[in-house]
Amino acid sequence: MKNRAQVSLEYMTMLGLSLVIFAGVLYIATTLTSTSRTQIDVDTAYKAVQGIKELADFIYVHGHPSKIQSTIHIPGNVEDLSIEGRVVRIRLSIGESFTDVYAVTKANMTGSSAVNEICPAGICTEGYYLMIFESLNQSTPYDVNITVA
Repeated sequence: MKNRAQVSLEYMTMLGLSLVIFAGVLYIATTLTSTSRTQIDVDTAYKAVQGIKELADFIYVHGHPSKIQSTIHIPGNVEDLSIEGRVVRIRLSIGESFTDVYAVTKANMTGSSAVNEICPAGICTEGYYLMIFESLNQSTPYDVNITVA
């Protein structure tokens, strides 16, 4: 009878240790997954901002009547997108806080129609957007106009 009790106790101990190890591995995997998702969103926002900056600068350098289009990926959890003046900014919601990813261009840009297309009613949607970068003539205060096709 004592052997059976000892075997049961050893079995329960092994089962308990296995559950503790499994819970630890599950916690680490969940943490790594959420951290990776955050890093992917920030990297995608950085690539989007840099892409918009480089294309606006390209159009600015080549002057009027330059025009080019490119597909830009806007990540999820974007709280705000701003393309105004010389600054392109994406504000990401990360947990309980915000992170701004921005770039400063040579060109004075206007992109209110693009922002309204990507973030209608202030709610930004993730996706690939075909953006058109167009040089404006000297009569306007802006150098580059950015729209979504």
